Amino acid sequence: MTARGVSLERQIRHRLLLGLVVVFGVLLVLLDRSVTSLVEDFVRSRLQHDAESLISALQDQGETANPRWVIAGDSLPQVYQRVHSGHYFILTGGESTQRSRSLWDLEISVPTLAVGQSATASIAPLDDQRWLSWQQGFSKGGTDFTLWIAEDIAPLQAIQRQFELLLLGLVMVAIPVLLLWQRLILRRGFARLEPLRHTLIEQSRGSNAELPRDIPEEVRPLVEAIRTRLSRSGEQIQRSRTALGNLAHELKRPLQQLHWRAQSCDDPELKEELESIHEHLLRRIERELKRARIAGAPIPGQQFIPQEEVPHIRRLIELSARREVRFHSELPEGAMPYDRDDMIELLGNLLDNAWRFAASSVWLSICREDEGYRIEVKDDGPGVDTQHLERLSERGLRLDERDAQGQGLGLSICAAVIESYGGELLFDLADTGGLRVLIHLPD
Repeated sequence: MTARGVSLERQIRHRLLLGLVVVFGVLLVLLDRSVTSLVEDFVRSRLQHDAESLISALQDQGETANPRWVIAGDSLPQVYQRVHSGHYFILTGGESTQRSRSLWDLEISVPTLAVGQSATASIAPLDDQRWLSWQQGFSKGGTDFTLWIAEDIAPLQAIQRQFELLLLGLVMVAIPVLLLWQRLILRRGFARLEPLRHTLIEQSRGSNAELPRDIPEEVRPLVEAIRTRLSRSGEQIQRSRTALGNLAHELKRPLQQLHWRAQSCDDPELKEELESIHEHLLRRIERELKRARIAGAPIPGQQFIPQEEVPHIRRLIELSARREVRFHSELPEGAMPYDRDDMIELLGNLLDNAWRFAASSVWLSICREDEGYRIEVKDDGPGVDTQHLERLSERGLRLDERDAQGQGLGLSICAAVIESYGGELLFDLADTGGLRVLIHLPD
């Protein structure tokens, strides 16, 4: 089961959303507290101002021995004269109490305060009202008074709620806009990595395209690491193939000495065994040298162009085989999206075997399919027994070493190349009498 990758964009979007919700939530709470405090301070300041006006309008209209302190009606603002106007006061002092007409039949309990004391309170005498009150104790004309004055701040709170709902609506609109803007910024930033992605895809298909250098600084170390790794891989492939060719050359001299020893051996059984070992090792060495000549100098990342590479493979096989074989080919134009070295090794191995066991002709067909390429190699040789077809790709199996009619197909390398591309390798008997190898390679 393939693990799903983690989307960096989704992670950033989720974290930004969480951050915006937290920040805007805190800001809205602070704004609500601040506006509420501002409204109450404003109303409290106005209540204190009205209290001073009422205290100034307080007059003694009684006799000297029996004072009667009242606030004259013509001195009262109209808001205190209108029933349930939202502005109220109660004045207590001496033996009298004066209430504003706006209170009408509402009963409010007002505690007595000592001179110089003051208090603020919030009450809700009616369901749709919230009063903020200011209460003060004072003395005038030798009489102690307590003045309670209140204002309904429900209308101001309604305005505050409308303002906060408007802000909340703006925030609800702003969050998606900011997320969309952030997504566009990320897409534009990630778009600068598209050349890198396309280059890596092309290189995986065998192209020799170089990694771009105009990349963001944040991913430059990663790109440089990939570039270094690709360069080292190419060098390792070249060293491995060079070492293999050198080893094959170096083994020729010991093999020649083994051949001389076999020729001079007096024991017939030992001589036959030494000759068999010599022939077996010699075939292996010649095979590796032939593969090295066919592949040539490794060019990691280069795409395979059939019409350019197949004639080269054919000439080298003809030189090593030293026999006339008619070669029929159907090749597509342009490059195939596979590594040049892999395809040369694959086709070189298949054609070399077909050439060796063909009676007179070898066929190669490469054609484009819906989701990849189809490669067919066949000959008119003796073919392979049906019971051996499924074993052809087993590592180290060479049927020509088992019976004279085998194909000599040490196809484990071919199978490994095809498997690396997720392809399919099939064997059956060709209509020409020989072996037919069918390969399907996906894009």
